[in-house]
Amino acid sequence: MDQEEKIQTEYDEIDLMDYVKVMLKRKWLILAVFLGAAIAAGIFSFLMPKVYKIGTSLEVGQIAGAVVENPGQVVEKIKDDVYGIFVRGKLGIPEEKYPKIKVENPKDTYLIKMEIESEKPELAKNILTEINELILKEHQEQFDKKKAKIEENIKEIQAELSLVEKQKIYADEGIAQLQITLSNLKSEMSAAEPTKILKNPTISAEPIKPRPLLNIVIAAVLGLFVGVFLAFFQEWWQKSKPNLDKKT
Repeated sequence: MDQEEKIQTEYDEIDLMDYVKVMLKRKWLILAVFLGAAIAAGIFSFLMPKVYKIGTSLEVGQIAGAVVENPGQVVEKIKDDVYGIFVRGKLGIPEEKYPKIKVENPKDTYLIKMEIESEKPELAKNILTEINELILKEHQEQFDKKKAKIEENIKEIQAELSLVEKQKIYADEGIAQLQITLSNLKSEMSAAEPTKILKNPTISAEPIKPRPLLNIVIAAVLGLFVGVFLAFFQEWWQKSKPNLDKKT
C-alpha cells in the first residue's frame, strides 16, 4: 500500500469515527424520534377503523352437458352493477356508500368468487347474500326450463317407444336406437346440477386492515432515519453557529 492509499484509508476511518461519535452524542434525540414514530404509528393503527374481508363463492349449474350461464357473463354482470341496482333498492343503500365488489372466475372452472373489504362486515355480508340469491333465482328459472324440456322429450320418447313395442312397427334396431336415446336423456338428467352456493358469505376472523405491527415497524425505521438526520443537522448547526455569528 503506497502512502497516498494509506492516507486515504486513515481519512475514511476518521470520517467513519466522526459519524459514530455524532450518533452517540445525539443518541437520545435519535432514540426519541425513533420511539415517537413507532408509538404514533401504533396509536394511529389502533384508532383506524378495522376493515374485514367478506367472501362467498358459488358454482354455476350444468344441464344437458352445458352450463346454465357462462361464468364469464355472470362476472361481467356483477362488474356492470346489474345486480347492485336491485340490492341497493332492497337494502336501502345509497349508491355512494355501496362497497366495491371484487369478483373473479378462476380459470377452467364454473366458480364465481366474490369479496368485499369493508368496515361494516354485516352489511357487506347481506349484500353478497342478496347477490347470491338473485343469481340463484335467475339460474333456477333457466335450469327448470331446460329440465322441463328434457323431461318432455323423455315422455315423448317413452310414448313412441311404447307404441313401437306394442305395434311392432319398427325393427329391433329402431327400438334399440330409441332405447339408447332414452338412456342418454336419462343420463343427462341424472348428471344435471343446478347452480349452488359452495361458500356462504363469511367474515374474516380478524381485521385485514390496519396492520399495526407492520405500521409500527415501518414508522420505527423511518423514525430512525429521521432521528439520525436531525442529529447530524443539529451537530452541523451547532458547529456552524459561531461562524454565522462572526459574519453578522
